[in-house]
Amino acid sequence: MNVCVFCASSSRLAPVYVEAAVRLGEWIGRCRHTLVWGGCNVGLMQVLGEAVQRSGGRTSAVLPAFLVERGLAFAAPDERVVSADMQERKARLRAAADAFVALPGGVGTWEELLEVVALKKLEQLDQPIVIADIAGFYGPLLEQLRRSFDEGFTAPDVELLYDVAVDVAGVIACLERRRPRTRPLRLGPEV
Repeated sequence: MNVCVFCASSSRLAPVYVEAAVRLGEWIGRCRHTLVWGGCNVGLMQVLGEAVQRSGGRTSAVLPAFLVERGLAFAAPDERVVSADMQERKARLRAAADAFVALPGGVGTWEELLEVVALKKLEQLDQPIVIADIAGFYGPLLEQLRRSFDEGFTAPDVELLYDVAVDVAGVIACLERRRPRTRPLRLGPEV
């Protein structure tokens, strides 16, 4: 399974978030799945990539050229694709993913998460989406989503588009329950 994970690029995080990234990465690795992610060498992105590789999994990094030029590329992914920009990066991540997981992160992570939820609502993708609400991190965002349908902005079925898990064990259970279809990883030419 190609698991696309959206997560923080910040390194100033509480240990609970770092531990969640390590545990998810270890599971991806032990199961011999492939991590498809933003491929940076900072924050949860780095922690996650290293945990996957230590545990025997593959890593496929997709990052725009400007991040590579800034020296932010993960050191040794199994595959690296350099995109022209963030839009191409997100399109390649979506195309490769059998499932999406959103670990805690900042505005980039939120944007990626909300984009896949919106695309699923529009029936442009059908992969499982799991929101990892570690330490209640996504509580305010989930409340805003509820408010959006309580006030008529969003159809109530929006909550059916994603699963919410409060810990990594729950994320794993959601992915195993949904049994996403697995397809060959084709991100593009290696750079």
